Amino acid sequence: MQEGINKKQTSLWKEYRRHAAPGLRGAPGNVSRWKPKPTSDSEGKEENLSPPASAGANLDETSVDPWEIDVPNKSQVPSRSPASLPHSSLFLSPSYSTSTIPLPRERNPATERSFIETPSDYPQKGTRDQHRQERDTDASLQHLTNFIDVDGQADIGDDDDEVGYEECVYFTPPSFSISSEDSATTTEQPQEVLGEVQHVVETVLTVLVKDINDNAPVFPNTTIYGKVEENGAANLSVAVVAAWDADDASEGTNARLTYSIEKNVIDERSGDAIFAVHPETGLVRTSLCCLDRETTPEYHIQVVATDGGGQKGTGTVVIRLSDVNDNSPRLARKQWNLTVQETWGEQEPENTTLLEIAAADRDTSNYFHYRVVKESGWGWEHFGIRTVGAVGQLYPIRNMDYEDVRHREGFKFMVQVTDRGRGGWTDPLHLDSGWISVKLKDVNDNPPEFIRPHAHVTVREDAAPGTLLATLPAHDPDMAGKQEVDYWVEGGWGALKVDGEGSVTLWRALDRETPGGAAGMALLVAVDRGVPPLTATATLSLTVTDVNDCAPTLLPPTVFHVPEDSPPTMLGVLKATDKDMWTLGHGPPFNLSLSPSNPDHVLASVSLKFDPLLDSGRGGAELWTVGGLDREEWPALEVNVSVGDAGGMWSSHIVVVVVTDLNDHPMKPAAKTVYLWKTQGGGSEAPLGRVYVEDPDDWDAADKTYAWDGPAHPMFSLHPQEGTIFAASMVREGSYALRFKVSDKAWGQEDVAANVTVVVRDLSPDALAHATPVTLTPTTPEHLTRGWTPKGGGGGLGTVLEEVLKALGNQSNNYKVQVVSVYGSSSPYHTDHTAQQRLGQHSYYNYNRHADEGKAGENGTGEEEQGEDAVYPPPPPFACVWLSVVAPDGVFLNPTRLQGILGLHVQQMEEATKLRVNLEPPKEAERRLEDMDASLTDLQPGDPSSVASLASTTLPLQVVDANTTSLVTPRLTRALPCRAHDPETCTPSSCLNGGRCLPTSAGNRCVCPGGAEGWQCKVLARTFLGSGWAWVPPPPRCLPTTLSLRLLTRSPHALLLYSGPMAPTHRPKDTAPTPMLALQLRQGRPQLLVEGGLEPMKVEVNATLTDGEWHHLHFRLDVQGVALMVDHCGHGWERPNQTYTHCLGRRAWANPLGWGAWPGSGPLQVGGMAHRPPTAEEHRWAEAPLPHPLHGCLSHLTVNGQLVDLGQPAHSGGSTAGCRPQETACFEEEGGCGHRGRCVSGLNYPECECHPGWFGVGCSTPSPSTTLGRGSYMRVALSFTPSPTSLRLQARLRTWGRASGALLHVAAQHHAAAFTLHLRSGIVCVSLTGAGVGLREACVEGRSVGDGAWHTVFGERHGVNLLVGVDDGDGWRRNDSLVSLQEWHGRGRGRGDGRGDALPFPPPVPILVDKHEGVTVGGRPKSEGGEVVDVTEDLADVCIDDVRVNGRHLPLPPAANGTSWGQVTTARNLTQGCVTPDPCINATCSPPLSCSAASTWDQPACSCGSGRLLVGRRCEDVDECLWNPCLHGGTCTNLRPGYLCLCGPTHAGDHCQWSTRTHAPSALTLPAVLAVSLVALLILVFVVSLRLHRRGSLCMRSRSEEEASGGKLTLMEMKAGRRRGGRGVDDPGGGGKGESSRRKSLQKDNSPDSFLVRLRLKFSGQGSSSCEARATRRSSSGSRRGSGSHRGGASPPPVTPVMVTPDLARDDLRAYAYEGDESSSGSLTSAIAELKIISAREEGDTGGGGEAALAADLHPSSSSRGSWRWSIC
Repeated sequence: MQEGINKKQTSLWKEYRRHAAPGLRGAPGNVSRWKPKPTSDSEGKEENLSPPASAGANLDETSVDPWEIDVPNKSQVPSRSPASLPHSSLFLSPSYSTSTIPLPRERNPATERSFIETPSDYPQKGTRDQHRQERDTDASLQHLTNFIDVDGQADIGDDDDEVGYEECVYFTPPSFSISSEDSATTTEQPQEVLGEVQHVVETVLTVLVKDINDNAPVFPNTTIYGKVEENGAANLSVAVVAAWDADDASEGTNARLTYSIEKNVIDERSGDAIFAVHPETGLVRTSLCCLDRETTPEYHIQVVATDGGGQKGTGTVVIRLSDVNDNSPRLARKQWNLTVQETWGEQEPENTTLLEIAAADRDTSNYFHYRVVKESGWGWEHFGIRTVGAVGQLYPIRNMDYEDVRHREGFKFMVQVTDRGRGGWTDPLHLDSGWISVKLKDVNDNPPEFIRPHAHVTVREDAAPGTLLATLPAHDPDMAGKQEVDYWVEGGWGALKVDGEGSVTLWRALDRETPGGAAGMALLVAVDRGVPPLTATATLSLTVTDVNDCAPTLLPPTVFHVPEDSPPTMLGVLKATDKDMWTLGHGPPFNLSLSPSNPDHVLASVSLKFDPLLDSGRGGAELWTVGGLDREEWPALEVNVSVGDAGGMWSSHIVVVVVTDLNDHPMKPAAKTVYLWKTQGGGSEAPLGRVYVEDPDDWDAADKTYAWDGPAHPMFSLHPQEGTIFAASMVREGSYALRFKVSDKAWGQEDVAANVTVVVRDLSPDALAHATPVTLTPTTPEHLTRGWTPKGGGGGLGTVLEEVLKALGNQSNNYKVQVVSVYGSSSPYHTDHTAQQRLGQHSYYNYNRHADEGKAGENGTGEEEQGEDAVYPPPPPFACVWLSVVAPDGVFLNPTRLQGILGLHVQQMEEATKLRVNLEPPKEAERRLEDMDASLTDLQPGDPSSVASLASTTLPLQVVDANTTSLVTPRLTRALPCRAHDPETCTPSSCLNGGRCLPTSAGNRCVCPGGAEGWQCKVLARTFLGSGWAWVPPPPRCLPTTLSLRLLTRSPHALLLYSGPMAPTHRPKDTAPTPMLALQLRQGRPQLLVEGGLEPMKVEVNATLTDGEWHHLHFRLDVQGVALMVDHCGHGWERPNQTYTHCLGRRAWANPLGWGAWPGSGPLQVGGMAHRPPTAEEHRWAEAPLPHPLHGCLSHLTVNGQLVDLGQPAHSGGSTAGCRPQETACFEEEGGCGHRGRCVSGLNYPECECHPGWFGVGCSTPSPSTTLGRGSYMRVALSFTPSPTSLRLQARLRTWGRASGALLHVAAQHHAAAFTLHLRSGIVCVSLTGAGVGLREACVEGRSVGDGAWHTVFGERHGVNLLVGVDDGDGWRRNDSLVSLQEWHGRGRGRGDGRGDALPFPPPVPILVDKHEGVTVGGRPKSEGGEVVDVTEDLADVCIDDVRVNGRHLPLPPAANGTSWGQVTTARNLTQGCVTPDPCINATCSPPLSCSAASTWDQPACSCGSGRLLVGRRCEDVDECLWNPCLHGGTCTNLRPGYLCLCGPTHAGDHCQWSTRTHAPSALTLPAVLAVSLVALLILVFVVSLRLHRRGSLCMRSRSEEEASGGKLTLMEMKAGRRRGGRGVDDPGGGGKGESSRRKSLQKDNSPDSFLVRLRLKFSGQGSSSCEARATRRSSSGSRRGSGSHRGGASPPPVTPVMVTPDLARDDLRAYAYEGDESSSGSLTSAIAELKIISAREEGDTGGGGEAALAADLHPSSSSRGSWRWSIC
């Protein structure tokens, strides 16, 4: 029984150790208490395990609860809890106690003692319970002895030995004590246990444990490192190894260790071991000498420690050899061949590193030092070497001049390196040598040198153009004297030119008489073609000898006054002068006489008495009147006086004799009509002229007084002394009869009747905006309007209007010409001196402002005192008439068109009027308008700035008083702004090309038809058919002026732009050439011709533009010169040493002052001329423009940043809107680009480019949007390579406020250069860093884009030029920083070929975009240690979509992580969609208004909602149909809210803006179409019924084929691989095999089966049939045609386009243009037509025009003519 109990206890103990003890490993003492729970035994009996009542009482910190067992913490127990173990049989009595004894690893008898505290005594009772307790105690003692063997070791079984715990738990019966030495002292304490009083006795038990050799030696470190010097002697100490043994060292030899080497290293030569170890100390030493680190730098040996019992422990010793400088250095090469640029100048050269020399040494610790060996070779003294780290840097210490013949041959010298051994440079074992050969590269360091720096030339004044003056050649020493030199000349009156040899010649005649013309100086500048160009200057001094080429002139005064009816009177003395040199006989004495060409009445009225002694013997003449003169007969006499000098030069001059008036005639009653043309908008009082009475006298105003004949009219006022009438500002249209009476005190007349009729007419804003000026010279406004009436015509003005009607052509009777304004200057002798003084504020020029009437009356001579400004005669009088023409349809004729038509008929107008005609307002009038008197400014305030703004401006009025009539009109001028800024809102007349102005929540906006775009619905392209032309407004009259355009043509000769005379005119020989500007192609190269200045200018660029690709052309005129640029200078830099000749040409004016404004007139003609080409002889040009019209396309014509509409030009012929060749190319290759795409990229590789916000097949999928959060960014890896010198970035964004941060960043590797599109306080900017330009930036400063609306932003880099724009890039929305076009540095002055080959800035540095890490959207992450620690330039709270790089779409996560052009590699803090907090959460609106943020994104706004308007206190529906929102004849139906447009069969879209026509219109009428459709339907039904029984499905195919293709059958699969190389649904990126593979034609299949298959597909397309017929187009946006070699990138991998268009938010502009697009028709005719077109496409176009021929027989669109399309807005 006892044995069974012992076994059971042992088993339970092992079970406890198995579950609880694993937590004790390595953590002794980390225990907690475990109290066993009572359980039932196997027999079902329950043992009482409850402790005595006093068992746990009064225990101190060292006491142990008798019923507790120390067990591991729960955290240390990996398996089940010890509490779950069975405990019923573990304890034999309730009096057990436990104690924990820690056991150290090294057993020590002193520490291997445990003290077991047990109860020592119990009270003795003679009860049965007491006997039972004693029995249990004996059993427990027996159980304990079974655990202890004779050696004192616990026998816990084999399992416990394997575990090896560090603690043992001893179970001790509490009822006895055991002591091996002393008996225990017992203390009896009565305690009550189980209702009885017991006594407890304690004792101490000491257990001694004896050590055995059960532990092997252990090395503390399994790897020991030692070190020994190489090349050392034997027996050198390496390391000391030491192991330890856990056994007791005092117990025999258990822990006595002996060391040995188990694995040693053997020397290959001797076979001996290299290392040895001392067996007792463990010292490792070398056994051999002379170990070589360079051969074996490290040794590994294995040592063994053995104890007395034979147990072993091993360790590894790693022995490293320390280096000793015992090896020689070796240079990387024995010779370096180096080419360096020459250095020049007197100063020492910069110590720039020319070459880095590296050396190698097998030793580890090397300290190299380099030097140039003295006198080792030619040129050694020019170089030095500095040691930097382990390399030597070669640098120049003396200048090296390529122009020195010896230096040009090169240098060769020796260099050495030492590792600084003991011997230094003298130790050959630590030295190495090499040779360096240096060749010089020539740089442009020498300016040209003139053979002679100064020359003096004397030339006759009449030297013919082309006369050689001097030859001053220059020589450039660079490039071995072969450097070419260009020349230009400065100064020399702008009359000199120089050729390529330095020969200076005249290009125009000299004029010694001009200021400074007698002697002058010219600078001849020579510039080489190096980079940067260097110049030299030579001086050419000129002396001009006089030729008697100037006729004598009269000195002032030349205007005299004489009273009428005066006796013969001497008017004055006429004196003469001559500009020629008098010392050469080219001056006095002068001879004066009356010219025989004078009229008879002049010869009879005046005489001239010549006296050679007058004027100090120079000769003069007295001017006399013969008798009295009658002013009423001849108010003034023009006397022609002939003047001759001593050399025989004669000239004629006009002397004016003004007859002053006397009041010698009485008044007579008269009537007058005043025509007042006033502008709308009021203003101040309008002057109407003076009351008229019939009186031949006109200088008697001081004798007259004026008064009303009856009551005064409330709308008019009268000045009683002057007789002037004024109309109130509020006078309305109509006719007013005014009655006045006039009195003359000189004649005693009173109350003479004078009636005035005032006709008032309001000029409409259109009449003002469409007015065109016609200036006539010499005449006055009074003379021109005399005899003219608005209804009857007549007079000179009537003749002008008749000629205008004749110029309008055959339908001139249907046109109506309106006179809008008439003004001008008076004649030098006004008909009424007093009136002129009183009404002078309404005239431009008062020629008699210095006359003194009293002085004339007193002296009788009338000699007028004039200042120096009257030396030259006054300019001739002029009259300027502004006309507008109303067409038969009631619309005003475009002013540009009217100006052009009149320009074609200038010669006829001059012949009819006998006057000089100019179609520009006179400069004199404009100058006088700016210098108006203060009195006029106070009387008529206003400052007109342009014709278009005159309607809302109070204009000053011009009074033209012709006595019986008076015409009062606003004074107009044409002051076109140099840079126009169109408003963002529209007006009913501002939307072009059929656009409609509609109000929106963001203001009025234009709804544009298909093909038009931008804020004004402009059409930007036009096709010219080889004989066409178009007129657009002329360039502004200001400088600088920049024009640009895009060109697509294959014709080598073409006139692109022309501004100049439209008809031949007579120009005297002494006048300047007619202003002319022409941009043309000659032999495919662009040329710019400019005439009209001091010299003709011709600029040409060496580039061919007839390759069928689009090319950009820019030209600029400023005060310094002209420049012409091709393709922004962003291409063609692949060749080394490329200059700017391939993209830029420029010439500067010989006279730096140049023009103040472009002097041209007439419309700017585009693509050709509407008239006979002018000749150079007619206009004194050096070269006339080409007569060849353009055959091709022009687009994006821009004048000073303003896009010009080419859809509806002012006038055109032989041209049409849009670029038809480009559109046709995309239709043939792409199947069209859809309504939201455009065809681009030229004729060779056409492709579709989607509108911003769209992509996919047919540009029908809206691009997903993404919101940038705080610290957001993404990186994209590109699958294509952008151009290194031309880059375009584009994105759409939506933000509010003044956001700042990076939007799109493209960088080269290591960010050496970068191009960034970013926002700066809401302003869009682009910046270019690196790329050889430092930092350059361009911004659209016009306005912030933070208005909550969607905006398209883009930035371009082309070479050194930057472009940035917003939306359509029109006007303020674009900024071009064209450095290469705008910056001048003194190049190209004077005449020449206009090359721009040697600009001072170098060619652009390419940006090789890092395709893996170089493209970042959003902020720029900053990384440290591979982790992002910060995001700089963070652009937060911005919604973006449609991000493109060079037109390729990039993915935007999380919606898409990849496209054909890029893959997202990293993304952070990006949210799909435009996510913003609801702005209306805290917003409150007063009823009936509600809060919304539809138009302002994240800003709250109170409104009635879409389509509703607040009227009073109610929100009422707005009838949008009143705005006519439906285009192209669509029918509008008002909804609540919104509206619906019902479109015709040929249009679609929200506003019927898109045309569905894709082919030429059909000639069939609608009834015929319906009849044909009915017949076709019957035939098809019959044929289909016959075919259906032959096969169950027309789309069936073999099972293997279906399985091979994934079980899907499409129409494209049935087409036998149609266009296998092109882009289809399965290959949107293109086949990449070029044009030949893309355009392979397929075999024709005209069988009925194929057609019926397509028909079946067509009809089943609306259902869920397994085969659907869909008209699929190849992917347009983001895909590129052709191979990568053609477009700079590889073809993308194929992707499957998404065909589903999700719903868009109403605030998205794409929804505004998308709804209602894909309306379907149910017409059978349209289905047949579409299927036939598909069939034709499958068959290919090998025969040419097959599809076009088929389309001619079909309807113009895929929809039925009888169907309607609709959409709800």
